[in-house]
Amino acid sequence: IREGNERVLAARLADAKFFFDEDRKVRLEERAKKLSGVTFHQKLGTMAQKQERVKKLAGFIAERVPSGQTEFRHIAERAASLSKADLLTGIVGEFPELQGIMGGEYARHDGESTAVAQAIREQYLPKAIEGELPETEAGQVLSLADRLDSIAAFFHVGLVPTGSEDPFALRRHATAIVRIILEQTLRLNLADVIDRATNLVAGDGFKGGTDSQQVKQRRITDFLFERVRHY
Repeated sequence: IREGNERVLAARLADAKFFFDEDRKVRLEERAKKLSGVTFHQKLGTMAQKQERVKKLAGFIAERVPSGQTEFRHIAERAASLSKADLLTGIVGEFPELQGIMGGEYARHDGESTAVAQAIREQYLPKAIEGELPETEAGQVLSLADRLDSIAAFFHVGLVPTGSEDPFALRRHATAIVRIILEQTLRLNLADVIDRATNLVAGDGFKGGTDSQQVKQRRITDFLFERVRHY
């Protein structure tokens, strides 16, 4: 049994080493340019569009947190501009659970700053309701921007959770937003950020419902505050 398991594990590790070596031949920045060929959702365009929205939203949030100096905004925006590039790497294709983690490793290999690499690595935290939170402020900003964009995008096209149905894990995203803000004591005007997120999604021209922007923003605000009460 042990020898059988060793053979399987050795093959998996050999695959991982091959993909790791091949992936490092192409910079994340080059991979990011090809995200226009990756669909985010059939009603919500490509991962390239999402990544660009997340970049703008991360910069917006970074300017509004206490340490929001120009340099910090640049770190948040740079991390966001590379955040989804590892989706196109061989190793994430083979080991999807390494999404984000390998992005951080490849960013460090490409010579990006430690702050940028760490933010990319932390963007999907927390991965579970009570999972660990992003430790760095840039990681917190990127995680908030990514999750708020997803909520704003799905609400825009009317794909909102109903009853026990939540196929896009929007409640989990909302709970993560609440935890990051409260447990990491971020001082943030959430109404401003929701307003910015919904406007960025609307600006991409996706066909939305008949509700006005104000109504959508109110529904998102209510959705997040319901998670606060739950928390």
